[in-house]
Amino acid sequence: MINLLHSLGGGKKNQKGSGLFLPFLSIFALLAYLSFEVSFPLVKPIAWAALISFSIYPLYLRMRRRRPFRSSANLAAATITCLVVFLVLVPCFYGIFLAFKEGARLHQFFTEIMAAMETSGDGALAVLLPENIVEKIRPWMERYPFLRTWVRQGASWGTSAAIEAFGSTFSYIYYFTIIVVANFFLVRDGHRIVRFLQEIIPLPPGESEVFLNRARQILKAVVYGVILTALAQGAAGGIGWLIAGLPSPLLFGALMVFFALIPFLGTAIVWVPGAAYLLAVSDITGGILLLAWGILVVSMVGRFLRPYFISGGGNAHLFIVFIGVVGGLAAWGILGLFMGPLVVSLFFFLLENYRVMWRAWLESSGHGLTE
Repeated sequence: MINLLHSLGGGKKNQKGSGLFLPFLSIFALLAYLSFEVSFPLVKPIAWAALISFSIYPLYLRMRRRRPFRSSANLAAATITCLVVFLVLVPCFYGIFLAFKEGARLHQFFTEIMAAMETSGDGALAVLLPENIVEKIRPWMERYPFLRTWVRQGASWGTSAAIEAFGSTFSYIYYFTIIVVANFFLVRDGHRIVRFLQEIIPLPPGESEVFLNRARQILKAVVYGVILTALAQGAAGGIGWLIAGLPSPLLFGALMVFFALIPFLGTAIVWVPGAAYLLAVSDITGGILLLAWGILVVSMVGRFLRPYFISGGGNAHLFIVFIGVVGGLAAWGILGLFMGPLVVSLFFFLLENYRVMWRAWLESSGHGLTE
């Protein structure tokens, strides 16, 4: 191929090279398109596998130094993949199952409230809710009947989502299998993949190495800085929710994990309404306790852990991270929380390289820039 491209020199060789290059380019484009069509359905599970393998690759390197795994990359990769399956993926899927179970329980609770209001009136409603809440809700429900419809629709949405999720069990198993298999090969051959990418990136050797290092730093900052911090905040928030005596701590802890991933919202969007509810039902102790827990524990976990994890990371501007997280979430779902900041940060990295090269060309050609 190199000789073919070099043959694009002058004269007859140029014409001959062009005659060979165009068919090659056509075949290459056709195969690239077909390969894209084949692999596109697997992009998301492979991307998840890449994130997982990136996170555990340092542990894989440590295992390779040990005697049982020193002579067998396959054994080391298989062992660490099994550890990921049993210690990470299985608990995650089980947590999702419990979250859906909690959501279904809440739907049943709201359904009972609506049924009580429609059949037995205020007497049955008072059994389901505190008396002071009933007194506050009754005039609103009587004055605005559409509120009852909104609550019923919102509650039914959670059950519909749970039913749809459980109905997609085969898809989850299929994705799970792809993630596990891809994770094995990405862990085992990660160094070869990085070397291959470094050779095909259209940058000078030094710049391609810097580019890949920047990608590694950004992923490290996102995975360890954002995700682990969000998980810690969600766990702390769920514990506070349980201590305050509120129902479904697992579900609302998962919601705190989700909102902790979104800049400028945070976990307060969950625990502040919870504390307000406790204060509204005259549970002053529980409301103040949840407020204090959210401010002194949940928020402090984010403030202390996030800088610790991100220190020495991608050094990306907060606005770039914001665009990547929010835009990635809108475009690719949860996967976008990881890939969004990576894509946007690498784009600005290449843009900065272009700016430097453009300035250097202008200065070398005598077209200096005025500051």
